[in-house]
Amino acid sequence: MKLLPQGEWGGTAVGEQYASVQKILDGTLRAIRTVGARRLSMRDISDASGVSRGTLYRYFASKEDVLAAVSEYVCASFEQGITEVADRIEDPVERFRAVMQFFAHFTVDRSPDRIFEVEPAFHLEFLRTHFARHQAAVREALEPTLDYLERKVGQPINRDVLIETLVRLQLSTLVIPADDKWMRIWNESPEHILQWALQTVG
Repeated sequence: MKLLPQGEWGGTAVGEQYASVQKILDGTLRAIRTVGARRLSMRDISDASGVSRGTLYRYFASKEDVLAAVSEYVCASFEQGITEVADRIEDPVERFRAVMQFFAHFTVDRSPDRIFEVEPAFHLEFLRTHFARHQAAVREALEPTLDYLERKVGQPINRDVLIETLVRLQLSTLVIPADDKWMRIWNESPEHILQWALQTVG
């Protein structure tokens, strides 16, 4: 099934269907953390989601369909969330701060505890197949910041390399978790991070 953003689900009945599907997808993420994607069964998904197997099969014919929907759900949530965060802020440096804070929190929130250790193949496949979409979403959210940086340095910058550097840097925390000191640097000094990134890709 095609998973639509919540805003595109109209009406009470359809809204209830969306809520059921979201419960299934959130439950699936929890189940993957526990048993892994390879051993995951439809019963595991039903139990972790708190929905009946009849309800589960109403929306998904197989485990593979659920896993595909989970991947789309996570990526679409990221794209929507980062756009909403960016659109609320005009100041280019504060926009950068907000976008990268969202990215950092999303990386943790959508990566349940130990999921990388329990099911590395599923997680790595997701990151590889959705990396380009993550880059595109971050670049779109940071376009005003990139304009600001070009004005500041007085010449064009390689936007693709800069954005890829930032995305790779954030995703690295899935493999090597960031400590509190790094998170303070990341969250409190956005302009310093931008200056470092410019020096790196300049």
